Amino acid sequence: MPNAIATPPLDASGEPISAQAPATPVRTAPKRFLPWSIAGRKWLPDFIAKPFFGKPLAPSQDEWQRMELALWQGDPAMDKVVDWMFEVGPRHSKPLFDQALQRGIDSLTDPPPVLQEFFAIVDQAPPWLNRTRLEKGVNVAHLTGTVSFYVLRDMALMGGYAYFNSMNQTLAATGALSKDTALRLGETGKWLNDVTEPHGMERFGPGFITTLRVRLVHALVRRHLQNKAEWEPEKWGIPINQVDMLATYLAFGPATLMGARMFGLPIWPRQGAAVMHLWRYIGWLMGVDEQWLALNELDGLRKLFHTFMTHRLPDEKIRQLGQALRDEPLSRHLSGLEGQPRRARFRHWFLYQMHMSNSSLILGPVQRRQLGLPMTILPWYPAATAPFRFIKLFYCQVRGGKTLADYTRRSREQQTQLLVHYFGEREQDIIRPGAGHPAHTD
Repeated sequence: MPNAIATPPLDASGEPISAQAPATPVRTAPKRFLPWSIAGRKWLPDFIAKPFFGKPLAPSQDEWQRMELALWQGDPAMDKVVDWMFEVGPRHSKPLFDQALQRGIDSLTDPPPVLQEFFAIVDQAPPWLNRTRLEKGVNVAHLTGTVSFYVLRDMALMGGYAYFNSMNQTLAATGALSKDTALRLGETGKWLNDVTEPHGMERFGPGFITTLRVRLVHALVRRHLQNKAEWEPEKWGIPINQVDMLATYLAFGPATLMGARMFGLPIWPRQGAAVMHLWRYIGWLMGVDEQWLALNELDGLRKLFHTFMTHRLPDEKIRQLGQALRDEPLSRHLSGLEGQPRRARFRHWFLYQMHMSNSSLILGPVQRRQLGLPMTILPWYPAATAPFRFIKLFYCQVRGGKTLADYTRRSREQQTQLLVHYFGEREQDIIRPGAGHPAHTD
């Protein structure tokens, strides 16, 4: 079997079991996983790759074996909490978790050991965390304004449907194919704004709390889908595994930085390093194993390339997701244009063309066909706006002081205002799983 890689058995924590321990059956690699004979090829000549990445672009055989193992690994700490929730009943256990999250574990009179164990981990910041550097990353995130969301929506998300297609299986199972696409985008934007609030990643900051709420939803979905007959582990591994969590986290870090520069934003190496430090902490808090956390942008891009090679089973879900995201601008809520149908129609048309233009930066003919997107759209919007964006931000960075502060403030206001268009009159919050959603607990 060319796609099977022998792997050592692991204990519950994900560590290799010693030779004296009883052997467990060896799992073969899921069908989505490229065999080493392909993954290990010289995708980029070493004389080009090594000066940038410090090592070849392709994974080593050891790295590829660990990547295969990661397809079978979830989030042990949060998975243990979820198992406990269902043992004692979600109606009783979920409020205890929420109270410990929002008010601290010490606010519980007699906290369950499983919650004490979990919060002992997340309440203690990792030794490498530098709060000053983290806040600098937050400030750089504000500078990107709406560009960061364009990159995430039109490149990371739309491109992810085609290039990282195995993750579509979880999206389909959670109802993402039929759910209000604008609301789903708004929920992601709400989390993104929370984690980039000043001091938002402090213990009781909005970013910290929202991130752990998202982490809980992921664990609930993972538990539910693994018990569904429709889930095919021999194809996909386990739902929301470490590989897919890694790819998601990297989309917000190095991929967004690269995309922002493509839109003309002059983000310098020190600024990029601060953003990477911010997202390294967010990824850690999300449950990504520390071995996968990127140390810098190039390390992150190399790891992202490795996760890309674990997706080789495209299906019809690519088109379903792509068309839903394609058509979202045509029905988006437009604050201030109520009662002005002509202007609203033109605005909807412009937004549609703009987002398609942004996506065309990274999508080839095959991917456009898979997603059901126009074949003739060119990246006119980023090309036309990038020079002006570069000049404006570069000037403000050179001037510094109040000029840069005003630019940062206006850019942050654009980010918060964008949520209004996605939520409309609805409350701005992350997902609250209703009946029928895999993360529903009532």
